[in-house]
Amino acid sequence: MKLVRNEKSINRGKTIGKVLTFASLSVLGLGLYFAFKKEMSMILYSYACLIAGFLLTQIGLNFVNRYGRSPRYDEIVGAAFEKLRHEYTYYVYTAPVPMLLLGPCRIWLPIPVNATGEISYKDGKWVHKTRNFIQKFMGQDTVGKPDREVADASASLSKYLTEKGIPADSQPELKPIMVVYLKETQLGDVSASPYPVVELEELKRYIRRMDREECADPISPELAEKIHTALGCRRHCRVSPGSLVP
Repeated sequence: MKLVRNEKSINRGKTIGKVLTFASLSVLGLGLYFAFKKEMSMILYSYACLIAGFLLTQIGLNFVNRYGRSPRYDEIVGAAFEKLRHEYTYYVYTAPVPMLLLGPCRIWLPIPVNATGEISYKDGKWVHKTRNFIQKFMGQDTVGKPDREVADASASLSKYLTEKGIPADSQPELKPIMVVYLKETQLGDVSASPYPVVELEELKRYIRRMDREECADPISPELAEKIHTALGCRRHCRVSPGSLVP
């Protein structure tokens, strides 16, 4: 597998996460200061600071979880891709979509699942059962909205590749795959899920099997080269040896 990772984008995300975290603490501290005042107007300021601080905390946590954690989501997923053969290229933060795996037949879109407890898919909806109500309330322990995430990623990537000179009717299939990487996550009935849901240990085998058994329209070398050029970055990137991307 070849790796192309935009280090500048990752470092920028880390910085934003730190700034927002410190800003949220400052705003919450200011709200606490106003709370000790006896004037009614100061109490209103305190509530305003608490709301603003909470919103900043949520946004900051999103950046910290995505860019500042160790290992990051892209590193966790990338570890499962390491032994894929040379026809695979793993792109990290080089396009509008955080992670993409270009294979011989399609483009894979990994979606990390960080929800603990049991997840299942019933009657067209994701069902999440967990005892960790505090983290779930804070938005740090949920399945999220994979349908919206896939729709946004598909539209963004298609537009991006079109702007790079690859028409929409020539673009390969974008295949979402939900990746369960936490031991605290149990899979219920996900047979009706619109996207495959696999555990991290099975990720590489699943992708290789799908590309081997269900490859009706392989990506031509010419199209692959155009995609490499479109998704690659020339500066601030880590490129693994032998990559086709300049």
